[in-house]
Amino acid sequence: MTDPAESWRTIGDVAAEIGVSPQTLRVWEKQELLVPDRTGGGQRRYAPEHVARARQIAELRRRHGWNPAAIRISLPDDGTTDPVEQQPAAAPQPDGARLRRARLARGLSLAALAREAETSTAHLSSIERGLDRPSTQLVARLTDALGIPMSGLADFHATDATVVREEDRAPVELENGAHWEELSMPGHQLEPAMLTIAPSGSSGGPYSRPGETFAHVLVGEVEFRLGGTSHDHEQAADTATVGPGDSITVPPNIFLSWRNPGDIPARCLWIELLPPHAWSDPMTQRIVRAASGVTPVG
Repeated sequence: MTDPAESWRTIGDVAAEIGVSPQTLRVWEKQELLVPDRTGGGQRRYAPEHVARARQIAELRRRHGWNPAAIRISLPDDGTTDPVEQQPAAAPQPDGARLRRARLARGLSLAALAREAETSTAHLSSIERGLDRPSTQLVARLTDALGIPMSGLADFHATDATVVREEDRAPVELENGAHWEELSMPGHQLEPAMLTIAPSGSSGGPYSRPGETFAHVLVGEVEFRLGGTSHDHEQAADTATVGPGDSITVPPNIFLSWRNPGDIPARCLWIELLPPHAWSDPMTQRIVRAASGVTPVG
């Protein structure tokens, strides 16, 4: 029978095994990312589960450049984890977890981001915990407050900056029956997506974008409302119903909302033109990398 003590590692053993310094392991302990057992004399003892967790922390830092807050969200709270080798390299994370990592990377408190996005702290907390989903309107406000394009919170799987296969589209499931699929990797000035709207689904309210927006309806009908402000949009906006084969172009900074008035899902190709330097700001790149593990191309 194997003595459990034979599987214990010292801090030097673990540091050498995963390729970091002993000081790094001490820092992770202070950050409560990795807390080993202690002997009666106070010496650190790393069990196999501690070694596996240390290996995963190191891998997340190397692969994604995540900070301690982002790593802490991604790992179980009980201090355990499966070895990195047993987990997919790009395991999908809940939408709320990506939003929380983006907020922390930006250095905003929950209350500060809620205030900037004109929502309640309780609602934003529910979204981050995966209990609620945001509407398209709220995602626009949240990403504007974070200083990133709307697709910056998507769950990217593709590895080729040029070709995105159908099975590698980044999905975003939102409130009010809206399902987005990002058709390109982050970093391009053209931001194409496929939008599917359930019957009676909608944007959740009016929002505006800094660049032109183009939508081409493939299936079903989409009712667009354009104009006014966020407060008088329902009364001041013009309405246009766009059917299969029809397209609509929305000028920059115009408030728009949309809904599916039909009884079948509507599907349309959606393209937004981003400002020239939308992805190049270092803070933007840091936030997107923290949220999804992907660095914008270019």
